[in-house]
Amino acid sequence: MTVKSKSLFRLLRYLKPYGLFVFGAFIMAAAGAGVNLALPYLVKVIIDQALIGKNIQLLFLISFSIIFFFFIKGIASYMQNYWVSIAGFRVITRLRSELYQHLYSLSASFFQENPPGDIISRMTNDVTNIQNLFSQTFMNISMDLLVLAGSLGVLFFINWKLSLLSIVLFPLIGMNIDYLGKKIRGVSHLLQSKTAVLTQLIERTVSGMKIIQSYVSGHYEVEKFEKENELNFYLAMKQARTKALSTPLVELFSSIGVTAVIWYGGREVIAGQLTPGGLIAFLGYLATAAAPLAHFSDGFQILQQNLASAERIFEILDTPSIVHDKIGALPVEGVKDGIELDHVYFSYGGENILKDFSLRLPMGDKMGIVGPSGAGKTTLINLLLRFYDPDRGSIALDGVDIRDIQMASLRKQIGVVLQDSLVLGGTVRENILYGDLNATTESIILASKRAHAHEFIINLENGYDTDLGDRGSRLSGGQKQRIAIARALLKNSPVLIFDEATSNLDPESEEYILDTIRNIGREKIVVVIAHSLQMVKDLDRVVLITDGEIHGIGSPQDLLKNNKYYCQLFGQEMQGNHSEKIPSL
Repeated sequence: MTVKSKSLFRLLRYLKPYGLFVFGAFIMAAAGAGVNLALPYLVKVIIDQALIGKNIQLLFLISFSIIFFFFIKGIASYMQNYWVSIAGFRVITRLRSELYQHLYSLSASFFQENPPGDIISRMTNDVTNIQNLFSQTFMNISMDLLVLAGSLGVLFFINWKLSLLSIVLFPLIGMNIDYLGKKIRGVSHLLQSKTAVLTQLIERTVSGMKIIQSYVSGHYEVEKFEKENELNFYLAMKQARTKALSTPLVELFSSIGVTAVIWYGGREVIAGQLTPGGLIAFLGYLATAAAPLAHFSDGFQILQQNLASAERIFEILDTPSIVHDKIGALPVEGVKDGIELDHVYFSYGGENILKDFSLRLPMGDKMGIVGPSGAGKTTLINLLLRFYDPDRGSIALDGVDIRDIQMASLRKQIGVVLQDSLVLGGTVRENILYGDLNATTESIILASKRAHAHEFIINLENGYDTDLGDRGSRLSGGQKQRIAIARALLKNSPVLIFDEATSNLDPESEEYILDTIRNIGREKIVVVIAHSLQMVKDLDRVVLITDGEIHGIGSPQDLLKNNKYYCQLFGQEMQGNHSEKIPSL
């Protein structure tokens, strides 16, 4: 079974819970198709019996019947579209929900390897394409099949010789549709991927406009965008050319068939083997049968595009989470003794990040982790939170390997303040409440005061109910960081990690954060990943990491006296600080 077929049958399985609506829609489609099939036969009766036979009453009766049939067709069309919309939109709602929830289960590596623009494109553009597939394409193709099958049946009933002559070219039309459909599907898949690249470029430009403008690098971004935009145009035109070619070819083959029917059918009428009304009806049914063939061309083009979107969606849904809960994983409530890393090895993308790394973080300890960029500091945090698992070795919480602990339970024990303070859209209150969705206003205010955020929050336009804009655009970097700290303090977890929390902040904001760390009690483990001597000088211990290995551990004062790597790392900072003296080594 091809990937295309698998995607189609997988989509159809989503319709199973709504089978009653689908069945009802098909019944209504059959009723509408029946009306379409009845009309050419009524024309035959009008010509052969009413007009040639000069029967006024029959002419009146058939004319009235046509109005009645279209009334029935209108009701059937309404019910068909309504019921198929219920089923289709329910499926899309479920599919979109599954996709959104699955994102939360994916490992950090997925988001590193897949650009945000591509993920957003799949969740918006591709889901919209699937929505069109369910609400329109499936039912249109099904109704066309009913009309085609019914028309062929009546054609053979009227004159089997003419029918055989008419369908000689049908396989040629079908081959044309299949060939062009494959080309359209391939181009559509590539076009959707390139559209995702455009989305990513736009997102990057909008979010980084200050940097782009300040470095006067807009021309570089424009060139990249224009290159991708032109490629997008080329693929769109290739798709359009293939689509434009399909319908004329179908019409050409159809016209050849109609010409042959008129020539042979006319001879049958002249020979008395067929009535004039029969020939007109035959041509009517032939036109009725040809219409679905033309629709198939468009319908299968849309189907190919939609299946390309389905494949892109299922690629995400079928992506397993590298890190997941083991069967029988246990919850934990709090941390008593501490956390221990035992001979941990970890690599990513073929590069060794941590090598034989062992470290103990006892309860009540305030530990700093320092080292050059790329040393593996942030990797430690990712491993503690189980965004990744070690290649070898273990990480234990109170003696229990964290792989044996439920991830949600583990992550509840750890509060994190990142370098890029993540402030989401919404109000101040909503952002802080992420720490504890059930927290009271009093708890929010207390956490904000401890984070030195309350003072500026109450001076905002609506205090804690002030809308912060997209990614907290109305706040300074220091203000956003203090809200992030308030959120972590509200979580009240036994482990609190500050990952480069003062990077790029002004001295005042940095002092606020330092004061918050100093006032955290001994009932927690505090880990401070730092880039400056100022951030770690008052901590109990400092761990120096270089190339994924520990090159020093001890109090800040001991490392200053005895560790040349530590002095090299902070040498310039110590030279600028008159209260510190660089020891001779």
